[in-house]
Amino acid sequence: MSGAVVGFLLSQPEIHPGIVFAFVALLVISLADDLRSLSARVRFSVQILSVGILLYVLAPPLSGSWSSVLWPLLVLGGVWVVNLYNFMDGMDGFAGSMTAIGFATLGVICFLRDVPQIGSICLLIATSSVVFLYYNWPRAQIFLGDAGATVIGLAAFAVSIAGWQQGAFGVLIPLLVFLPFWLDASATLAIRVLRKERWWEAHRQHFYQRMALKHGVKTSLFIELAVMLSTSLLALLLVASGVL
Repeated sequence: MSGAVVGFLLSQPEIHPGIVFAFVALLVISLADDLRSLSARVRFSVQILSVGILLYVLAPPLSGSWSSVLWPLLVLGGVWVVNLYNFMDGMDGFAGSMTAIGFATLGVICFLRDVPQIGSICLLIATSSVVFLYYNWPRAQIFLGDAGATVIGLAAFAVSIAGWQQGAFGVLIPLLVFLPFWLDASATLAIRVLRKERWWEAHRQHFYQRMALKHGVKTSLFIELAVMLSTSLLALLLVASGVL
């Protein structure tokens, strides 16, 4: 986050104050949760607020007869992205790798579609993530924590909405790029809800966690890296060919 902030200050892009507030609010509440566990109600309230502000700033054209349906779905999706990034940050090098590969892919697509500002932001986050990975690679010396994971999740949601609104890519491209994260997290959540478990609490039921326990962290990480690269390359091919 420090590297990304320095990059923003040096490049001085035009960023709405509402976006800054949304990220700072989420960072503060997540850091507080890292230091002292907060209730789910408090965390979700701030997350909904941050996502709502982002949508208000980044997607003002969303109006008309569909707005009453689309807005709640997008808010729910944004809060889910924030939390799933936190859920999936349970193995050394995993979340950092998804951040580096995912944002780099979206950045390249944005440059291909002539949306350089979002592309530059994506590449800045990807570069900062590579530096973070140097210290987070197994065995990790530092970790994201709630403060790091949730903010990256919000950033993934923000660039996805901004890129979609500016015509860089369709809504399916970010879903394909981050498929290794949201599919594992969504399937695990659904199973835990059906079992009437306390789904918001920490656990070791994600696919990547079970794989790490069985095959080891490094082997599991390389398998996940292969999947991440595959989905990202597929997204690039679909964009380059004009399919999406």
